[in-house]
Amino acid sequence: MKIVIKICTKALEAFSALILLTLTVMVFVNVVLRYVFNSSITVTEELGRYFMVWLLFAGAILAAGINSHVRVDLFLRKVPALPRAWVEIVSDIVMIYCCWLIVVGGLDQTVLNVNNILPVSQLPESWVYVSCFAAGVLIGLILLVRLMSRLLSLAHPSVEKAEG
Repeated sequence: MKIVIKICTKALEAFSALILLTLTVMVFVNVVLRYVFNSSITVTEELGRYFMVWLLFAGAILAAGINSHVRVDLFLRKVPALPRAWVEIVSDIVMIYCCWLIVVGGLDQTVLNVNNILPVSQLPESWVYVSCFAAGVLIGLILLVRLMSRLLSLAHPSVEKAEG
């Protein structure tokens, strides 16, 4: 299981790097074209928007995978271990619900915008909303695995100590 997670993480990192490289090249080429040749590639505006959204959600998935998402843990650091575990479990449940909302909203927007075509690139507008759906599903799965792990560690505290 760990090797599958590692392969998926590396693939997502490579995907993010490819998007970032593509964005950088597109911006560089457009700047050169504007200032040297007084023209530009118009499709880069639309593609740049799409790539930024996909990059954002890919980063969110990666951050969720290593548990480095944004949260305020000032309170949690002062709480003893057992109540902290329960607060983290409740936090995971709330975040799973938020993922569910993102999945449903992303799916609804994808369906609503499947026939909307962007004027320059001729790409369906729904492609940007598929990223919401994909991120919601993947982050939700990560959170479900983490939640199960936390629940198992509460049920069998000796397992966590033996692994750690």
